[in-house]
Amino acid sequence: TASLFPHSPALDEEDRFCIATAAPDGAARLTVTWPVINSARRVMVLVSGADKAGIVAEVFEGFRLPKAVPAQGIAPVKGQLLWLLDEAAAAELSPVARG
Repeated sequence: TASLFPHSPALDEEDRFCIATAAPDGAARLTVTWPVINSARRVMVLVSGADKAGIVAEVFEGFRLPKAVPAQGIAPVKGQLLWLLDEAAAAELSPVARG
């Protein structure tokens, strides 16, 4: 989600619009913060591929742990949230979560 990685100090930022962070491989990144994402009128998350199926299931059906699963921290205050998943990314979701 953006470049908000699990357990990153960027997840604690509440005052800045963007922040420098590091990817798990150590690569330097800039990311917008949760407050920016959550103040948007529309947030769209596009996920594709079987390699994302486990984390998609964790986002929707796992314990709520946004610091470990940053996509769980997406919650627009006054906006709309739309998830677009291909079949491979949705493969591990339960029938209930699939709707």
